[in-house]
Amino acid sequence: MKHIIILGDGMADWPVKALGGKTLLQAATTPYMDKLARMGRVGRLVTVAEGFHPGSEVANKIGRASCRERV
Repeated sequence: MKHIIILGDGMADWPVKALGGKTLLQAATTPYMDKLARMGRVGRLVTVAEGFHPGSEVANKIGRASCRERV
């Protein structure tokens, strides 16, 4: 089975008044993200080990390492 893990790092944003209080992502047209969401399964992966600062550098590196196929 093949897996795709999408880590939405940097997708958080502030609401924009000109967009009716929506963030850029909420206002965006996202047909490919929508299709992946419809076709896939949703899960949760803890990408920051206990005791580490939850920044991008740590989350992305640990997330990738914990997702590697173990032989």
